[in-house]
Amino acid sequence: MSTIHQAFRKKAAGNPDFSAELSAMDRVSLFPVPDGRQRDEFIHLANMLLDFKPASRGAVITFASSVSGEGASFVSYNAARQLAHVMSRSVAWIDANFRSPQRKLAVLGDVTFAEMLREPERFAHLPGGVNMTLVPGGLDLDGCASDLTSERFPALLKLFAQKFDFTVLDCPPILGSVETELLAGRSDGLVAVVERRRLKREVIRAGLEHLAAKRVNVLGTVFNRRSYELPKLIYDRL
Repeated sequence: MSTIHQAFRKKAAGNPDFSAELSAMDRVSLFPVPDGRQRDEFIHLANMLLDFKPASRGAVITFASSVSGEGASFVSYNAARQLAHVMSRSVAWIDANFRSPQRKLAVLGDVTFAEMLREPERFAHLPGGVNMTLVPGGLDLDGCASDLTSERFPALLKLFAQKFDFTVLDCPPILGSVETELLAGRSDGLVAVVERRRLKREVIRAGLEHLAAKRVNVLGTVFNRRSYELPKLIYDRL
């Protein structure tokens, strides 16, 4: 059991109800609430990300799967929630999936990632005062891929790193997506989410080697049995 979990148990005077604690803090419910075993794994992942954070600024971490449907959004979102709500870090979770943005976030009415890519000064309109800030991709995000090659993009990430302890970008699938290499190439590193039963090892390795050739810092791999089920997480390099 992690020291974070032990501390929370002591604070709660017994077994903590993470489901109630975390769901009560969500502005929008994007995914099913993890069960106890999954939450322990997410705490483990969050602890590793804490060790990775630079001392002088916030960390910018990208998450991506090999192909669609492997659970990268579920993993990145819940790792961000643990960092924010259990470990009390300021976290921005950005919907940067150009291929399939989270339409539920549109109801928030907040400034979107697409808007900030075009006009980084709109970063000033992000909501504040909460540990976890959800940043919608925007329904026009798919038209902003070219903005990732502009100097506006690294300038925007610098603003996030100055304001938040962790900025988590949920990216499109690695295979067949140029956006992910552009997003991850400007970040501190990428965590790859792989569903064991869907792809051959050679295909997965080819995708990761392609990112490495583009100078993407691949931090490690989370092996996921299927979407929303995480019986065991394996961290290669984190």
